[in-house]
Amino acid sequence: MMDKPNLQYGFDDSGSAGRGSNVSDEPPMPTIDFYGALWRRKSVIVLLSVLGAAVASLLYTQVTPMYASVMKLMLFVQAPPSVINGEVVPQTVSLEKHRVLLSGQMVLAEAIRNGQLDKLVSFRGVDSPIVDLRDMLTISPVGKDLTSDALEIICEGKVKEDLPGILNQVVASYISAIEKDSEISGKESVELIERLQRSLVDDQKVDQDRYYQLLKELNLTAENDKGRWVNPYVSEIEKLRLERDDILLEFRDADQQLEQLRTAMDPATQRDDLLRLAVIEGRKYFNLDKQDRGMDFLNGMSEEDRLRLTRYEQRMESANAEVVSVDSERAEAMSRYGAKHPQVEFVEAKYQAAVATRNRLNQELETLRGFLTSEQDIENKGSEIAKRAQNADSELLQSYAVALSKEVRTRDSEILQLYAASLSNQRERSKYNLDRIAEDIAELTEKSKVIAGEITEVNMLRDQIEERRNTVGQILERLSAMRAMSNSYSSTRVKIIDEASYPSQVFPKLWKFLLGGLALGGLLGCGLAVLIDHSDLAYRTPIDIQENLNTPVLCKIPRIKKSKVPAGFAGSPMLVAAHQPNSSVSESFRAARTSLLFTAAQNGGKVFMFTSPSPGDGKSTTIANLALSLAQTNKRVCLVDADYRRPRVQQNFGVQFEPGGMQYLEGQCTLDEALRPCDFQKNLWLVTTGGRPKNPGELVASESFLDFIGELRNRFDFVLIDSPPVIPVADATSICGLVDGIVMVLRIRRGVVLSAHKAKSRLNMVNGNLIGVIVNGMDENLYYNEYGTYYRGAYYHGHSYKNYYDKKYSDYSDKVRKEDRVSSDRSV
Repeated sequence: MMDKPNLQYGFDDSGSAGRGSNVSDEPPMPTIDFYGALWRRKSVIVLLSVLGAAVASLLYTQVTPMYASVMKLMLFVQAPPSVINGEVVPQTVSLEKHRVLLSGQMVLAEAIRNGQLDKLVSFRGVDSPIVDLRDMLTISPVGKDLTSDALEIICEGKVKEDLPGILNQVVASYISAIEKDSEISGKESVELIERLQRSLVDDQKVDQDRYYQLLKELNLTAENDKGRWVNPYVSEIEKLRLERDDILLEFRDADQQLEQLRTAMDPATQRDDLLRLAVIEGRKYFNLDKQDRGMDFLNGMSEEDRLRLTRYEQRMESANAEVVSVDSERAEAMSRYGAKHPQVEFVEAKYQAAVATRNRLNQELETLRGFLTSEQDIENKGSEIAKRAQNADSELLQSYAVALSKEVRTRDSEILQLYAASLSNQRERSKYNLDRIAEDIAELTEKSKVIAGEITEVNMLRDQIEERRNTVGQILERLSAMRAMSNSYSSTRVKIIDEASYPSQVFPKLWKFLLGGLALGGLLGCGLAVLIDHSDLAYRTPIDIQENLNTPVLCKIPRIKKSKVPAGFAGSPMLVAAHQPNSSVSESFRAARTSLLFTAAQNGGKVFMFTSPSPGDGKSTTIANLALSLAQTNKRVCLVDADYRRPRVQQNFGVQFEPGGMQYLEGQCTLDEALRPCDFQKNLWLVTTGGRPKNPGELVASESFLDFIGELRNRFDFVLIDSPPVIPVADATSICGLVDGIVMVLRIRRGVVLSAHKAKSRLNMVNGNLIGVIVNGMDENLYYNEYGTYYRGAYYHGHSYKNYYDKKYSDYSDKVRKEDRVSSDRSV
């Protein structure tokens, strides 16, 4: 019994479908390769493109032709130049205006009327000839330069005989309209400017009258730095607001001090320290900062009291002078502006405030004089007490001191009461002044609103008068220039530089129809090519195979072309690895050999089965060439033909059919008799089927076949088994358990996606170790083989090298082949 084969061979789940890998029932569809599909189905694209061109040419013969006649005009504008900022600027041509005039109803109607165009064949049976004529005309500048002075007029229509006449009549009507307009344009311009001048002068006079009337009514006297009339009430209101802020501050200070004084004098909350502070504040208010003067032992009023009294008298004199000055200013304003003028009202308010200030200072001066008299009495008493104290005992002095203290407290109480009355009067005066100022501000604000609109109108009239004055000056300058130069220039003229051309066909163009047909047919062909290519369910690149089967691609075998074999070669011409070792196909088999040797070195595999999804994939040819390539590396290789239904080994290598594997399994011959050495390759032995048994499925599943493979495993380095396809029969699935790895050979053709996926599923059902895929019959183009372009060039140079070395070392090569054949016979 043979040893159990190494079933751990294969790749992991990410790289291949090793033993036990799962494949879904439905194969993943390959991605759409647009460029490859277009290249592979280029015949469809070409066919539909040609068909589209044919259809386009047929349509070309059925379309009604359109003709066009062309005329070119040169425009000369010789109107008087414009005077702008003192400079004479020549007038330029406005092509857009002339284009509008040419296609306008006035010119077209005159052309139809003068030339009787409505009787032509082109307008026969037409309700509105003007509309159709406008549609027939195309007017544009000559060339790409928009500043050109030339116009190109194109007239298109179905009746080519009518087009030149239509174009000539339209241009004649246009020139006539230009000439008529030029004759009267100069006079009309001068008259228009004169009328404009008179109108501006009249408007200017009306504005000036209204301006001076408003100035007289409003009695405006103030202007800002820009020379604009300003509202007089605004400045007065601002002054009153500033005065209101000062009085409001005085009112708050007086109210706060009065509240603190009442708190200090309240018997319920009376405190000596607060009362003393209140007395000090009262003294400061009346500028009486002496404390207990009676203890200074001075007689009469002190120098400091005299100075304080003098200051108050000076302030009183200043207040009287201010009243006199404001009264004089009031009288002057009354005589200048009248009783109700805002300036008079403002001075009157200022006079009342000065009188109130003078009265307040007079009251404070009288109060100060009373206090100074009281203090002088106390000082005198204090002086007397001091004199007596020199001769009296202490008790008498103390009694006097107590009496004096009572008198001081009485005086302080009077100061506090007078201080409270003064603060109350000051607060009431401030409140009265605030109310008065608020009324004045409201009154002035209302008056300011009344005259605000009129002041705005005055300023606007002033600007309009100045603007009209400048405009009239410019018009006069322009009018004088036009009158001086109008006789030196002629009117606008039109010159025909190209007469109406003979009508030429502009539609349809054959080349445009053919190009459109080719493009449309090509697009349809591209879509159909992609659809057909995607529906044939074929792999396009090895990447598609690897992604869809989850199995690596070992190599790609190009299509083997039959060629002549050397004389005496017993094998099939398809065995290129033997008779064309330097070809690109042989290089592909060597790539497969490298993958197989690498796998065997890593995992110890020796027995490999080669199968395919369906017949015709080139499995037998592939395994035969791979066996030859392995034998060329001095490995002992045995090729077993296990396809008992369609054997091919004896045909490929030119050996006898019997004895073979069937005879050995039935005990009719020994293993050595069943093994046949290859005549043209050393280290390669062959086992044919030996016939076609009635029950090939039972034969490969028998114990004797298992022992047969085991014997071969022990004798050779590699055993390659050629099995039947997976899908038609079950022979390949029976052999899966006997081998170390399975290689699937498939050919890129229609439906290969489904067949390959089905074959992979059947191998997975029996835990077949699929190690890779060999793609057979690959077309040597960029879309079937991404390396095709590179290797075609490489193999071309390879052929050159082959020819060179064959010529130089042909004798040596023949000698080596003979020695290899002799050594192979001896080894057998």
